[in-house]
Amino acid sequence: MKKEATVTDLHELLMHVVEHMATREETATKTDLADGLASVRGEMAEGFSAIREEMATKTEMSAGFASIRSEISEIKQELKNLEEMVQGHAGFTKEIDHALTRIAVIERHLGLQVS
Repeated sequence: MKKEATVTDLHELLMHVVEHMATREETATKTDLADGLASVRGEMAEGFSAIREEMATKTEMSAGFASIRSEISEIKQELKNLEEMVQGHAGFTKEIDHALTRIAVIERHLGLQVS
């Protein structure tokens, strides 16, 4: 069975609503808050956009660095190969220098023009 609302019940209900109702100042504050949130959302969107662009740039740079690392690795391997090939011939430079010195002494002794 439903209880019929009395005038007193309605008055209490209305007083409760009035007590808890937002004022104009509170409503304005909420509007300011909503505007502030919208502004923050916009700034965040711009920030995330900038981060995405930066990440794309870094990805491109990483790919470029990978290419450079690969080339450096190839150059190192070629230098190691050359070092192995020349390793047995290291003593010849001293012998050649010694021979050139002796030839220069002989040329001077014979009075030949050294050019």
